[in-house]
Amino acid sequence: MLRTLDLLASDPSHLPFLFVFKESGVMEKYGFEIDLHIVGGAKAPTMAHRAKLALAGEIDFLSGLHHETYRERAKGEKRLTYLAQAQNNWDDRLVALPKIERIHDLKGQKIVCHSTAPCVAGNLRAVLESCGLKPDEIHIEAVKDSSGKFLQFVDRLTSGEAAAALVDMPFDLYGIKKGLKIIDLPDRPVIHNTTLLATTDYIKQNEETVYAFIKGFIEALHFFKTQPDKVIPILKNNLAKRYGLEEDEYYVHLQREWARLLSKKPYPLASAIQNVYDLDVGKDPAMRNIGPMEPWDLHYLRAIDDSGFIDKLYAS
Repeated sequence: MLRTLDLLASDPSHLPFLFVFKESGVMEKYGFEIDLHIVGGAKAPTMAHRAKLALAGEIDFLSGLHHETYRERAKGEKRLTYLAQAQNNWDDRLVALPKIERIHDLKGQKIVCHSTAPCVAGNLRAVLESCGLKPDEIHIEAVKDSSGKFLQFVDRLTSGEAAAALVDMPFDLYGIKKGLKIIDLPDRPVIHNTTLLATTDYIKQNEETVYAFIKGFIEALHFFKTQPDKVIPILKNNLAKRYGLEEDEYYVHLQREWARLLSKKPYPLASAIQNVYDLDVGKDPAMRNIGPMEPWDLHYLRAIDDSGFIDKLYAS
């Protein structure tokens, strides 16, 4: 009989990979199945429940919590630990009116953003500034929306309410089909979406489970990247109702673009860790004595990698 592991997703933006992780069956050979929970549901009604549930031992693993680990360490709570990072490059897409030719054309224009989180709205502002816009020339209307359904953000452009909108995939394709365009943004390393976290208490008491879960995590990355014919139906079956998008082409697009972004070896980039630190943590005087690497423990992933497990997976 399979043992159930509770995995909590911080945001719907994590779901394309996590649904595939759950339904690919990669954990079954290790004796486990995944019960996937999402913030906003019964297990964790709000974001504030995430760390509390993990620290209370009421979930096994958590996806996300990109800033709170540092806050907790500043208070003396050091148990929250990152184990792996599935994606190091920003995946949000900037959809714009046809008249917008380049980022400079957004000077003083309203840009709707689907999240108030520093790793979304903060990264958008930083990218626009890096492209030459001054702080007072950037008009971002950040909306706290945890539905994962961003049709309305694109529709606000077609109705003339804004010049551009930052959305998750596959709503970029929805925008293109509505006659809008995608403005290319510079690559930006980020700690974003599926960052695998557990507590030191849990890790010490369940080392074999941790190793198995990280191996399954790695195998799910391989499955997502190499089995599009199996991944696309999983994406559509689990996300079509949430997204309000029924056509297959959206899930073909989603698989293709995420497959490109997901890492074969789920190590975080040093520049991505520094980015999340600079966006939020380093600006808080209470956290300035907390180093960027303190919440990370990659030696379990390293042991799996050094065994040749990942190389053999892709060689086959």
